[in-house]
Amino acid sequence: MKRLSLALAWGVAMCGAPAASAQAPQAREFAWRAPVTLPAGASMARIDLPVDALARLQSRDARDVRVFNAAGEAVPFAFAGAPAHVTAPPSTTQAFPAMPLFSTSARQSRPVGGAIQVQIGDGQRSVWVRTDGQAPAPGAARVDSVIFDTRGLKEPLAALQVQATLPPNTPVRLEVSSSSDLARWDSAGARGRLYRFEGAGAPANDTLQLDAPLVLEGRYLRLDWDGQEGVAVSSVTGTTGSTLRPRARLRTALPALQPQAQGLEVRVPFATPIATLSLATNQANSLQPVRILGRNEPSQPWRVLASTVIFRLGSAGNETTNEPLPLHGAPVAWLRIESTQGAALAPGAITAAAEFEPLRVVFVATGDAPFQLAAGRAATPPAALPLSTLSAALAGKRIDDLPQAVTAAAVTGGDAQPEPGFLASLRPAGMTERSAVLWAVLVAGVLVLGAVAWSLMRQLKSAPPPAE
Repeated sequence: MKRLSLALAWGVAMCGAPAASAQAPQAREFAWRAPVTLPAGASMARIDLPVDALARLQSRDARDVRVFNAAGEAVPFAFAGAPAHVTAPPSTTQAFPAMPLFSTSARQSRPVGGAIQVQIGDGQRSVWVRTDGQAPAPGAARVDSVIFDTRGLKEPLAALQVQATLPPNTPVRLEVSSSSDLARWDSAGARGRLYRFEGAGAPANDTLQLDAPLVLEGRYLRLDWDGQEGVAVSSVTGTTGSTLRPRARLRTALPALQPQAQGLEVRVPFATPIATLSLATNQANSLQPVRILGRNEPSQPWRVLASTVIFRLGSAGNETTNEPLPLHGAPVAWLRIESTQGAALAPGAITAAAEFEPLRVVFVATGDAPFQLAAGRAATPPAALPLSTLSAALAGKRIDDLPQAVTAAAVTGGDAQPEPGFLASLRPAGMTERSAVLWAVLVAGVLVLGAVAWSLMRQLKSAPPPAE
């Protein structure tokens, strides 16, 4: 009986052990491979992992990355985060109250006391702003603009948070400009639209991201929303910079979204963490509130990751679209997009792309050239060293001081993947190795209990009858 239990336990352990772990990974087994060129005489180098390599990783921690030398040996390497430019610590300014603009007709008297004339538009149109907080003169017409006195603001702004009453279910586009004399205005690029959708958990946005730091010291700030009804801006708060200004993320298109139960679904072909998800529509002047759901296995229920509004508004050449949606590296193998209003999403109406955080590889040029960077191999054991291990050999230099290696045209395919073994070949399609191991343990436990019961029954049958 003891031997039977040990044999079953050994079989379960063998089911969970990857067959490929017995041998070191070979370069030909990776789905993406590219020759690497180093500067002459370099003993260590750094290289940024290309987006095509990131899009083929089969692990969340990039353990299926290697650098091989000419002999096919993996060289020592470590991962380093992408460099970032340190800026001033982020902070929030005070709330600046809005000073609404208004105009008067030719028959009305010019406002006096607490009102200042402002030039807007092409400089030929004069309006008035009250600086004393009093109501405008009777008959004065409100203009779709407000002004803020930000002359005392010392730090440049990276974003504006607008406190406003908005029409429901309607994105509002605001234009940002500044002036030192209320006559000549300089436009400032801003991304995003303000919106507030109705319903519990519906998406909303009150922030405008500025394309470049906006210096407002000694200047007035103006917001315009020409042609948008039902908008009333009360105040604005600024955000002064950010802790880190990261490098641009790397983008790759996802496979075509497939219709499924009024939504759109896609199987994510990589395990790389998704920093942001870019959703776009090819239909002009369209708007669709959606929620994004994800899961890791078909047997799992969908979980809500985020919600956003997909839109494409404006005339050709002057269109505005929604920003990429942060997913913060959420682990997902399947994505689903569905309308928050219950409407069916048409096939081909929405395209999706994933954006990755940049990843840098620092390696030692051990052995002979040429070297080869490889990525994308299932069930690969980790091999990266701690960055501190390589940093100790830099003699006080920084990672950025290392020579930059470059890659040539990549080879893709990896058709020489390691054989999965007999037990792994029996695993049903779509079932992960972890699920297969759990099922194997369950079946083995049932077999052990059955064997114990069978053994007890044999012992009872073979027991001699009691002596009389």
